[in-house]
Amino acid sequence: MTTHNKPIIFSTGVHLQALECKIYGKKQWRWVAIGFEDESFLNGKAINPIEYAKCQKKLIKRFSTK
Repeated sequence: MTTHNKPIIFSTGVHLQALECKIYGKKQWRWVAIGFEDESFLNGKAINPIEYAKCQKKLIKRFSTK
């Protein structure tokens, strides 16, 4: 599968897309998560990982324990 000529792969529980980025002034290609399936956990508690956010804190949505 490709999107705009960029390959997308599926690894257990996550869809990854190849994106060119600049890290420390050097261009390189990286796999970036673009979607999640199945359960995700942080410190043993179920979470919903968010693909992108304006700040690091918003990358994880914790499930209500109510």
